[in-house]
Amino acid sequence: MRSVLIGLLLVFCLGLAACDNAEDRADEHFERSTELLAEGDTARAIVELRNVFRLVPTHREARMLFAQIEEDRDNPGQAYGHYRVVTEAFPEDLDAQRAAARLTATMGDWEAAERHAEAARGLMGDEADNDPILVGIELALAYQEARRARDIDTTNALAKDIAPILAETPGLLPLRMVLIDNQVMRQDWQAALKTLDEGIKQHPELRQLYLTRLAVLEKLGDTNGVEGQLIQLVEVFPEDTESLQLLLRWYLAQDRADDAEAWLRDQIDPETDETEPRMVLVQFLARIRGPEAALNELNTMIAALPEDAPGAMIYRAARSGLDFDLGRRDEAMADLQTLLEEAAAIEPPAEGEEPDPSAPSPDSIRGIKIALAKMYVQTGNPVGARALVEEVLTEDASNVEGLKMRATWLIEDDKPDEALVQLRQALDQAPRDPDTLTLMAQAHERGGSRELAGEMLSLAVEASSNAPEQSLRYAVFLSQSEDYLAAEDVLIAGLRLRSGHVPMLQALGQVYVRLEDWGRLQGVIDALNREGATQGANELTARLLAAQNRNEELQAFLGELADSEAGNNQVIASSIRLQLAQGDTEGALRSIDAYLAERPDDPDLRFIKSRVLAGAGEVDQARAELRKLVTEHPRNQGYWVTLYNVARITDTREASNAVLDEAIAAMPDNPNLKWMKAGVLEKAGDIDGAIAIYEGLYEENSASVVVANNLASLISANREDPESLERAYTIARRLRGTDVPAFQDTYGWILARRGNVDEAIEYLEPAAAALADDPAVQYHLARAYVLADRNADALRAFQATQTALAKTEVPMSFASEVASEITRLEQAEAAN
Repeated sequence: MRSVLIGLLLVFCLGLAACDNAEDRADEHFERSTELLAEGDTARAIVELRNVFRLVPTHREARMLFAQIEEDRDNPGQAYGHYRVVTEAFPEDLDAQRAAARLTATMGDWEAAERHAEAARGLMGDEADNDPILVGIELALAYQEARRARDIDTTNALAKDIAPILAETPGLLPLRMVLIDNQVMRQDWQAALKTLDEGIKQHPELRQLYLTRLAVLEKLGDTNGVEGQLIQLVEVFPEDTESLQLLLRWYLAQDRADDAEAWLRDQIDPETDETEPRMVLVQFLARIRGPEAALNELNTMIAALPEDAPGAMIYRAARSGLDFDLGRRDEAMADLQTLLEEAAAIEPPAEGEEPDPSAPSPDSIRGIKIALAKMYVQTGNPVGARALVEEVLTEDASNVEGLKMRATWLIEDDKPDEALVQLRQALDQAPRDPDTLTLMAQAHERGGSRELAGEMLSLAVEASSNAPEQSLRYAVFLSQSEDYLAAEDVLIAGLRLRSGHVPMLQALGQVYVRLEDWGRLQGVIDALNREGATQGANELTARLLAAQNRNEELQAFLGELADSEAGNNQVIASSIRLQLAQGDTEGALRSIDAYLAERPDDPDLRFIKSRVLAGAGEVDQARAELRKLVTEHPRNQGYWVTLYNVARITDTREASNAVLDEAIAAMPDNPNLKWMKAGVLEKAGDIDGAIAIYEGLYEENSASVVVANNLASLISANREDPESLERAYTIARRLRGTDVPAFQDTYGWILARRGNVDEAIEYLEPAAAALADDPAVQYHLARAYVLADRNADALRAFQATQTALAKTEVPMSFASEVASEITRLEQAEAAN
């Protein structure tokens, strides 16, 4: 007994010693980080701080210091991450709570701002009323609540209250942003300019103020002012490529491509051999004038340089990239390989010698390897691409493009946590890179952290200055969560500088359809018409009329379009669908015959008629026309799918399956046809065959949520070994937090099988309520109740399963178990 006690004491003391050593080592790293920071070596200071967190993740001083560094680098999202760690580990830390409240209010994360502001007020008590930061944030929170409620009177009143506080504390950014928002909302452009100008004096490093000023100048129609502001933005933020892209996009929107080109040429100093401004010009020409024009410019640059001039290799690599874009893929890749061989043949300088200035830099060589790796990806050589990327990262573990490519592959391989490690390293080097932030969102979503995915998409929008690609992606994400008001805010912010951007206008129109905001939807339709995007405007007009049940107007509108836009088969199809929806099958046939009289050989019109015939019960005629169409156009998916659906309704299962097999033989790589085949195999009881098809589809596109759901569902429902269950969980964890019933069932059942029964039931209950006629879903909930010892609930769920089984013809392996479980549970209930 005494030896055991001594052993336990020894283990305890060694544990304390290890803790002490970890904390001591963490403090040493922290002290070193402060020294490096004082010397101006921020990059190495960050490395030391990361070493602190590996030893003591909640080291307060290190977290606060890193947060300040990130704020100084204009990375509010990363800064808040550190403040949040401190507030969670030390909830009574007033400085961290106030800083977190201030920062989240600045970023527009009002939910977090409210949480931290309440915590800070609780710590300060009555003194909070004298704290301008807290009072200001609370006013800003009230303003945001009123704004989202569209309470204009309250927002205006709060803005008046905010103005004097801001005059006393002009550096309080959240209040300034609220005041600017109100002035913009009221279209008081001159007042907004004044508030913005004072804000830029207070916060000259904050790009958002310059961008908002730009939007105000655009609203005022001050073309010269907009141009000057854009040029100033490039000058103030020379390292920010997005500012330059904004300027170029504006020139193009003004139909001033020549002025944009002239401005870029002015940035080139002919007395130097600086490559960056020259390459920016080449990239611009490639986008606007075409790759041939860019190639000519590049050849001129190369001809003006001696072969051994610094940068010559960069130009040659760029020329290979243009050749690749022009379709000369093999030649382009061979040229890059030659460049790498030439670089490898250059003798390194002897010890003590200066390097040859004409020799390519290591960074240039790594850039060529990355370019070649991207070409390999596009030409179906992932093995070669990965090998090159690993070479680059072995030489330079912080190479941003290499880290992003490796992270992309890790995400595709269902290793999101490992991908995030790579992406955090990339973000350390390029904190405002929208592509890195977007990849982080994808990694978080793949790992089931949808909230963090949204946060990363929001940061990507901010880092890109509300660029269209990032804004659209985030708006779609928000719309999928039915947060349409937030999606509206994102799209409007993106349109402030690109008011005529058609895809964003179309997305905004879809948001207004969801919100049933017909007045604003009409405004979007008008904007699309002004931009000449009549198809998008017409689609939204049709949706507006349909949503308001203005069917006669809708029919007239579609008829006019079909008559006026000769050859627009989409409009004709919409008009025919509306007639069918109104039960006017004869009218639909007359209409399509009239169009066919003008264009009897048009395959799409013939296809529309075949579908009308099938709907009218004229199956033989429909089948005959579809047979002609698939013979003439064997690679048209729509024709094959419709023929298969007609066969399913009228023919035997074997005959309809034969049609599907014909379609797959004609289009062996078509994922939708494979998907349909998997469903056929599943219903026939060939689960292994269905899983094999889904595995192939998943390998081709692991980002597809629907493929992931079906694959995980089949594996978890039909395989018992631990490895299969773990694989199913790895595939399905992206479904965490879902409100789609089928996805809830998949994820909930996997959780139940893994022993997380209570959490599983949270997903399975709503799934079962929504899919009452699906026996498998009811069965999963019943089994989860049994595991949770909720026998009364289990009995009801098994009875619901039995009811659902009676309505299906598909054999279910658990049918006999359901009957025996009902008997067992009824007997147990009677015994009690």
